[in-house]
Amino acid sequence: MEHQDDITSLIGSIYATAVDTEGFAVLLELADTRLNNDTHRRRFEALRSNFETHVVRAEAIIGALPQTGLTQENPNDPCPRFDLDRRLHVISPNPAAQDLLGLCDGAPLDTLELTTDTLRAIKRFATGQSDHAPVLRLTRKDTGKPMLLRCQTRGGRETVQCFGVDIPWHDGASSAMRALYELTASENEVLGLLVEGHSPQEVAEVRDRSIETIRQQIKAMFRKTGTTGTLELLHLGRVVCVSSAQIEDTTRAQDQNHVLRLPDGRSMSYRDIGSPTGRPIIFLHGCLGGHRLPKAAEAKLGRLGLRWIAPARPWHGSSDGWPALVSDPSRYGEDLRTLADRLDLKDITLVGYDAGAALACCAAGGLGARLRRVIALAITPPMQSMRDFAAAPTQQRILALAAKTSVPFLRYLSIVGDRKLRLEGREAFADTVFRNAPADLRACCDPEVLDLMWEGHFFHVAQGNDSFINDCRLIASDWSAKAKLMCAPLHLVHGGADQIVPLSRAQSFAQSFGASLTVIEHAGHSLPFSHWLDVLHAVTEDGPE
Repeated sequence: MEHQDDITSLIGSIYATAVDTEGFAVLLELADTRLNNDTHRRRFEALRSNFETHVVRAEAIIGALPQTGLTQENPNDPCPRFDLDRRLHVISPNPAAQDLLGLCDGAPLDTLELTTDTLRAIKRFATGQSDHAPVLRLTRKDTGKPMLLRCQTRGGRETVQCFGVDIPWHDGASSAMRALYELTASENEVLGLLVEGHSPQEVAEVRDRSIETIRQQIKAMFRKTGTTGTLELLHLGRVVCVSSAQIEDTTRAQDQNHVLRLPDGRSMSYRDIGSPTGRPIIFLHGCLGGHRLPKAAEAKLGRLGLRWIAPARPWHGSSDGWPALVSDPSRYGEDLRTLADRLDLKDITLVGYDAGAALACCAAGGLGARLRRVIALAITPPMQSMRDFAAAPTQQRILALAAKTSVPFLRYLSIVGDRKLRLEGREAFADTVFRNAPADLRACCDPEVLDLMWEGHFFHVAQGNDSFINDCRLIASDWSAKAKLMCAPLHLVHGGADQIVPLSRAQSFAQSFGASLTVIEHAGHSLPFSHWLDVLHAVTEDGPE
């Protein structure tokens, strides 16, 4: 408990420092004076000492924290799962079990209002006195409706695993019903509530609509789906709910079908879509959205004569990391050269987004004469001083400070941030990541963009938090010397309403590197997803040579 209190105090102090724009401005002003005044020097040292004290405390606390239980397996699994020990205490509930059933690690099962007979049956099953696997009937916290869970033994009856029989309604099911039967967003919400056990009257109350409106929507769904009654519609909804979850799992697995074994034994996974004989584009994804584009964008690649090759960058997806890249990002050029050899690529356009844009600038030299040009989308320019991130949103300022001062503290923030996103879910994602960035919040009003961002998060942390940590370290570094090794023209594409990297920084970077710049008005930092037509236009035009 003492550690928890320290952590709360620590995080509060760090956030207060970053949120205090006035105090942050004072620190920058003092730094800009070059400390040629004793009063300024003392004030600067006091501010720096205060921050360093927090960092030292953070490292001590982090070192004392248990390393288990910080991550969850299968974060995308919509089915509630948890284990029980022989005392019938909950072990490792997955996010769905935490969100839907309110379970937490170590909670006694008898707090869930189960009958005495059910508890006795589970106890007998867990201790091997019975082979009959009980079925639990637990109440969902969000709907108040019952949910059935089966039990099975694990590890020679050392633990009992409990998992849901039905899969709760999820976003993939809504997307499937929209694609298969053209259900509207409102109709999908009604169907989801019905599948989860609500009566039409309850649906009307939950959605604050009249019962007649709900009945008309149900009749519309009958027509669209070809069903003849409510039971048949619900049966179809449950089937689509289960099958769409399986399709999503299969789709994620298919993304890893292309695997390149690198000379040192590491693996690089990549997607290869569009025209097999088209102009080769190597796309290095950013910290957001994964290595996918919106479906309409990917469908258009072939028509534009583009072969779009999107590797998972080191530590992301199924691609292995490489410690040398942390200190020298230009070494990634060796991986890109191996990929180009494998696919026999020539006249390559290297496109990078966000952190991937910085990496593209550093690693471009590895492609040599094969490289046609480099396009940087929403690039974060080299960070040469604290003033470079003075205008960034709060979250970015905190991460930049942590990346420059304490990797252990950055690691802890990444774990806390990941858990926060998982606990709060998809609907809170945009506000958490893009708070104070209106253009990106508007972009996430598009369900497909939000889905790409949400699913992309789990792609980025598929192997843990090193992907995020090392991206932060790259973004918060001065990588300009590595970028000067580029042997091809550089073109920047930037959002005019980007709050994370203001346009002025992109303009200054373009001027210092002799790069051309295209500004997409009204676009924010998420421009490859929200303004993909503009991005593809920039990729296909010849540009300055």
